[in-house]
Amino acid sequence: MNIWYICIFELRRILKIRSVVVNLFILPLLLIFILGTALSSAMGTGKETTPDTVRVGIVQSTEAVSSPVGEALAAFVASPEVAKMMKAQDLSSQDEAVDALKRGKLDFAVIMTTDMVQQWMAGETVKLQWILGKDNTLNYVGQTLFTGFTDGLNRQAAMAKVLGPETMKEIARQAGTESASGHSNIMVSSPGHSDQSYSASQYYAAAMLAMFMLYSGMTTINSLFTERDKKTLARLQAAPVGNGVIFAGKIAGNSLLAFMQAMIIVVMTNVLFGVEWGGHPWLVVLICVLITLASMTLGIIVALVSKNAASANALMQSIIIVMTFISGGFTPIALDIVQHISEFTVNHWALQSFLSMMLDASLHEIMNNILMLGVVCAVLAAAAAVLYRKVGYRYE
Repeated sequence: MNIWYICIFELRRILKIRSVVVNLFILPLLLIFILGTALSSAMGTGKETTPDTVRVGIVQSTEAVSSPVGEALAAFVASPEVAKMMKAQDLSSQDEAVDALKRGKLDFAVIMTTDMVQQWMAGETVKLQWILGKDNTLNYVGQTLFTGFTDGLNRQAAMAKVLGPETMKEIARQAGTESASGHSNIMVSSPGHSDQSYSASQYYAAAMLAMFMLYSGMTTINSLFTERDKKTLARLQAAPVGNGVIFAGKIAGNSLLAFMQAMIIVVMTNVLFGVEWGGHPWLVVLICVLITLASMTLGIIVALVSKNAASANALMQSIIIVMTFISGGFTPIALDIVQHISEFTVNHWALQSFLSMMLDASLHEIMNNILMLGVVCAVLAAAAAVLYRKVGYRYE
């Protein structure tokens, strides 16, 4: 019962601070509106678009053109299935391909060297070299098509090791034909239903919700340090209430604030901006609970390792901004190394959980993202518990 009293008092105290109300409730909605409106043309409106035919420049060495791999590539490009998605053009040099890409005459370019042909003839795994153009969607289509082509070559090369080198030429022709027919049903779309994608408003609603819920951890930091700085913690500890009860009550109050913030943002973005959060409302609630847990535990960790409120707030803000950035909360980042690092953050799994529901992905995929978010929260909770046992919350 004492925890409940402290919790309600803490919640009422925070809600009286106008700056907190503005930062936690009004600012997120404003940012979602601005980002969703400004970037709607760049990110899309939530409706799937069919990519244009990819204009591909092909650069081959003289030896490569007359080789079995060159013949396989010619058969692949000329196949009706691939021709629907790609318009190929032979070029004499890499410099010519780069110049055509810069001028917008090509969307994508591939390079086949003599070394690649020799590697394949020796039964080694090969990859085509390519140069990306200006359109990310067309780059993706080109990479998908030619990756399938080289996969077919490598698969047949592995078989040729058993059958002998005299079968390489015929196998190369089969690889080109199989690669072409294997891509007759290629579709570039987002995960989930094939007729649905997320809009800029949906993306930034999910990203900003996760970020501003973590900012609720800063209210926890300020609350914990305020009692110390005003020397009221000593008075609380003099009462017949344990330190753990005081600490738990303050955390519970801030947790309720964070959860209230999440529900208001979810409802208001749906009403004002038409953001669809998916068909699993209880899973949205579960994700918000986990983010609340992560926010509170992260705030506790930062508060317990910092000497004063200023340094704690600076550290907490830095952590939130870095996690939001590398998880793609400000703008999607395509670098593989950054994506791997982001998998250790709360924002990444929170964003992926929300987006998978927005795209009506399978329940298995959604639960997998939520499970990973829960694992990150469990690690933070364990770290917070260990620090609290060592440091504690007391006036010194």
